[in-house]
Amino acid sequence: MRSERSRAAIAYGGLAAALLAAFTAALALGAVRIAPDRAFQALFPAPGSEPSPIAIIVGLRFARACLAAAVGASLAASGAVFQGLFRNPLADPYVIGSSGGAAFGAVCAIAFGSGVGALGFSGIGIAAFAGGLSATFVVYLVAGATRLRSDASSLLLAGTALGSLFSALVSIVLALKDKDLHQAWFWLLGGFSGRGLPELAAAAPAMVAGLAAALAGSRTLDLLSVGDEEAASLGLRPARARFAIGGFAALSVSAAVALSGAIGFVGLVCPHLARRLVGPNHLRLIPASALSGAVLLVIADTVARTAFAPIEMPVGAMTALIGAPFFIYKIARRGLEGSR
Repeated sequence: MRSERSRAAIAYGGLAAALLAAFTAALALGAVRIAPDRAFQALFPAPGSEPSPIAIIVGLRFARACLAAAVGASLAASGAVFQGLFRNPLADPYVIGSSGGAAFGAVCAIAFGSGVGALGFSGIGIAAFAGGLSATFVVYLVAGATRLRSDASSLLLAGTALGSLFSALVSIVLALKDKDLHQAWFWLLGGFSGRGLPELAAAAPAMVAGLAAALAGSRTLDLLSVGDEEAASLGLRPARARFAIGGFAALSVSAAVALSGAIGFVGLVCPHLARRLVGPNHLRLIPASALSGAVLLVIADTVARTAFAPIEMPVGAMTALIGAPFFIYKIARRGLEGSR
């Protein structure tokens, strides 16, 4: 037990150091390169000093890095929750359809009118939030999550089917409203351009609630991971537990995609990395996944805006370059293990 705690403490320390390094790179790198020490000086100016151009640049980069870290942490922690809920290492917020639903909601708002913003979100953000939350629950119910025994393969099939449906609907909407194609591109591939701390403050309560619920339900997730029958024999109601914990996770994911668009694979890759570092215990796995997701997305966003500057790449494209090969590898590995 002590060795496991020591291992987890070392892993948390390493991930925290990696996050600090990622933030330093995010502040220093860009169209205008700034030395790390000057970046931190600009971030914490002396009282009464006039804001300099460097301070303004660093402030914008810092806000964007905070957005990336928060969204990455939410997606990765939710990925760990979904993998535990459905006993499926291939489950993540992207695969189960929430990102596709959010993108469809946002594209509809862009094409037919964004509506009125509220609670710090634009009308497009609210539509994305509603679309992501609705899609997640549709997949959740179709996959049989409310039954005592849920089939993990049904989750992937339902998510794939609904994702294909949303892709078709998005294509139809964009064909009808092709003038909105450029703005819709952001929501289809994800990014943080034009977002800041006010949007993060609006989404933070939902993302924090999802993380808190995941941590509070970590023991329940451990029980579900051994099987529904075993969990039921210990007095747990699997269907009710899945609905409660999964509902908060879906809320967190929907808030995240309302901020960033459909950024995929963070919730798939990061829990696997965290599991190797701290083991399968969800009380340790969820925070480690959140830290891993924050590191990954801050790095991905920094690469997206600097690799081909002044052209900015979609952040979702950067994560897909990592996540898609990993996804294929996991499927192939499961197939090989099943054939033995």
